Amino acid sequence: MSFPPESIPPDVPETQIIDEIDIDSNRRLLNRYRYIEQRSMRVLAGWLAKAARFELKCEIGRAIWEDSLHVNGLYLRLREIQSPAFQNPADPALLRLMEEILHAPNELALAVAFWRVLKPALCAAMEKHESTTFPNSDLPSVYAIAHILLDERAQIARIEKLLVQWEAERRFDSAVAPWADYIHALLRDAGGITGEATRPAAPAIAPAVRRNFVPPNEAARDERFTNAETVAGIWGNTPNEADYGEHTSWEFERYSTEMLAAETIGLVMFQMTAVPITWEFFYDLARHLYDEVRHGLMGYEWMTLHQHDPYKAPQALAVFRWRSQFTPVEQYGMLTMGNEANVFPYRLRRLEAHRQLGHRLNEQFVRYDMADETQHVRFGKRWLPEMLKAVGEPRSLKQFTKEILEVWHEQYATGKYPLQAE
Repeated sequence: MSFPPESIPPDVPETQIIDEIDIDSNRRLLNRYRYIEQRSMRVLAGWLAKAARFELKCEIGRAIWEDSLHVNGLYLRLREIQSPAFQNPADPALLRLMEEILHAPNELALAVAFWRVLKPALCAAMEKHESTTFPNSDLPSVYAIAHILLDERAQIARIEKLLVQWEAERRFDSAVAPWADYIHALLRDAGGITGEATRPAAPAIAPAVRRNFVPPNEAARDERFTNAETVAGIWGNTPNEADYGEHTSWEFERYSTEMLAAETIGLVMFQMTAVPITWEFFYDLARHLYDEVRHGLMGYEWMTLHQHDPYKAPQALAVFRWRSQFTPVEQYGMLTMGNEANVFPYRLRRLEAHRQLGHRLNEQFVRYDMADETQHVRFGKRWLPEMLKAVGEPRSLKQFTKEILEVWHEQYATGKYPLQAE
């Protein structure tokens, strides 16, 4: 930066500096962007298990995590210029838009609504904001916006390639275009992303293709997954670890099923938006969710490198079906205190086996996984007490943990996955 700052050229009268965004407008706009990003997380978390197309599922998981970084960046700025930092926008039309987008008729209609309608409009608004706010006094906002735009543009570009491909493959059904038009109309009703555009006299009417969203109790997979329903004994029928080759194939095939954990976390995030809990909870769970997506992709990468077809790996969808019948606190408790807290003795054995045989890629995969799982157990220990308070659970943390682990050992570790009677 040169001195004096160049935001106001010395020969420009102050009365001509009329186009910059003032601080009151800045608060309002940043809060709208924050609200859109935060509600997007909720919608995508709810849809993660419902989306069948694997590439879209992975992108949804990544978007949830990236959007959490965007919300956090805006939160850090908003808490400096307004209190409380998070406030619902005083615009019923914007609230309606971010509620209605949840009720998409199918996953491709949802994707088009997000990445061909909402996110491009958000980028356009933020690009203008970046260039018209005061560049020196509001540099923290410029910094946050610039980094958000990097992610959002990349999201749009990645997903647009998929949408073009699926459109060419005639995967778009007759509901996609009406739903995109409806989201466009709702955006107009809200005066655009900024709320400043002219609004129509009459509000948009929901099209017949709208489907009331129901939280999933099934995890969808596309037609490439030929063993989607196979349970495959996650803890039983395991090749002997002494047979390094066969057991390693089994080990990384199991990694490829970790989308199930991400889907459970998505469901937990969606359900927990209805109770009072701090923003940091969702920030941590968004990271936990995307870690599990990455672990699944790690399994796909390993299998592809070793000429195994990852789409033929048993998906054990019964695990998600079984977990989804419990409360969100029970689901998260069994995942973190059951699955993740108990995996370390096995992972340490596998790490040593890979190291002794000089399989560096296998070793690195497991080491990164263990680093993530260590953090996930910390998440469980940090957030389970807060979740219990938020939902009004009468049991103590100690009693709650004891009881859910009894269920986990009896039903999950044995591979039974019983469903409660309706």
